[in-house]
Amino acid sequence: MVLSNSESRYQIIPNMKLIFFSIIFFIAGCGWANPFDDNIPYKTRFEDGLVFFEDEKYAKAAQQFDIIVDRGSHTDLGDDALFFLAESYFLDEDYELALTEYEKLVSRMGFSPYIEKTRWRICETLMALSPNYYHDQESSRKAIIEIQQFLDDYPSSNHSVGADNLIKELRLRLAQKNMQTGELYFKLKAYDSAIVAYKIVIKDYYDTTYYRDANLEVIRCLVLLDKNEEAEEFLDSLNKSDESLVNDSFKKIASDILNNNS
Repeated sequence: MVLSNSESRYQIIPNMKLIFFSIIFFIAGCGWANPFDDNIPYKTRFEDGLVFFEDEKYAKAAQQFDIIVDRGSHTDLGDDALFFLAESYFLDEDYELALTEYEKLVSRMGFSPYIEKTRWRICETLMALSPNYYHDQESSRKAIIEIQQFLDDYPSSNHSVGADNLIKELRLRLAQKNMQTGELYFKLKAYDSAIVAYKIVIKDYYDTTYYRDANLEVIRCLVLLDKNEEAEEFLDSLNKSDESLVNDSFKKIASDILNNNS
């Protein structure tokens, strides 16, 4: 017997339902558990989270640790789960969420064995969130303060060398930002404002590679403002206070600027 189109359509629907429910029963029979099931012990969740963590499946690990943090913070696994939740976010490069969880651990569990590692991770996270030099650098300044506090609190830390390197890199970004500001004012012929930006580099970032150029640019701006005498006095004071900077090469460039040759 040949079925009409409408009869065939209605014949298929019960079959699809049968297949659907068969799949559901199969899944249940295979023991696939609801990850949000309250009956799963926290210890089991934590162990499952660690397995995901070790396998670098950080999103799945975070799911397990987050449930423990949310529902079992009062248990012995509370600070462990919070630390590994933050670590999961950090290693998954979700730095904003990682920073939030690390800061929670520091504020709630000041005597946790994870504190030193957490404080260091906060430094690394702030570094990761710090923008390129041409953006606002407020987060870079915050990062430097946090890293310096870490060094003060843990002077013998295994991370001390890394912390020093982070500070140097951040200071270089801040110096570069001020040099860029000076260059912008220079192009606008706002030489007084350019001098202010360059002098910030000279005063605050004297240990960076921009220190030399900042001094030369101050001389250049003074000349362009027809303040040659002040420019010569500036060079003379440099020669007396920083002989290592004012070498023959520096003197040659400064002389060319003063003579308005470059």
